[in-house]
Amino acid sequence: MWVLVFINIMMNGVSQDMEPVIEAWYEYPNMNECFIARDRLIEAVGGSNGYAPIGTQMVCIYRGGNDE
Repeated sequence: MWVLVFINIMMNGVSQDMEPVIEAWYEYPNMNECFIARDRLIEAVGGSNGYAPIGTQMVCIYRGGNDE
């Protein structure tokens, strides 16, 4: 199982510090599907050529178990 994690650096309204925030996460049965979804998410949020917009990152993380 693979998890795609969408991380965004945002201003904390209370402390006024920039902090990483997990915007979303999605599960996929194998690495290939996770990487395809990562590329689509990058494009959906305004990135291009496989690069996420500044202040964001999308990461596929292996969670264990058997890939389908």
